[in-house]
Amino acid sequence: MKLEIEINVADGATDKVELQEYLRKEAILALFADRKITAGKAAQELDMERLAFMELLKTRGIPYVIYTAEDWEADARAVGEFERRRKIG
Repeated sequence: MKLEIEINVADGATDKVELQEYLRKEAILALFADRKITAGKAAQELDMERLAFMELLKTRGIPYVIYTAEDWEADARAVGEFERRRKIG
């Protein structure tokens, strides 16, 4: 997907290439934070190794993995069911 956004910036107000790259980076991070793209895709688009991307997320307070209490409960039930079936079989 290619997305183009037009922003009117006064001449000389800022380095337009730097601003463009900044906005691109912020858009990619926002897409990842909203889980619209994967971590791998975000890291690739930012031309970063996976660990560097994880460090960037950490500095921004963006969780790499979202694991809720409900997820934990579902996993606990699945493990319990697995253990129950293992004892039967």
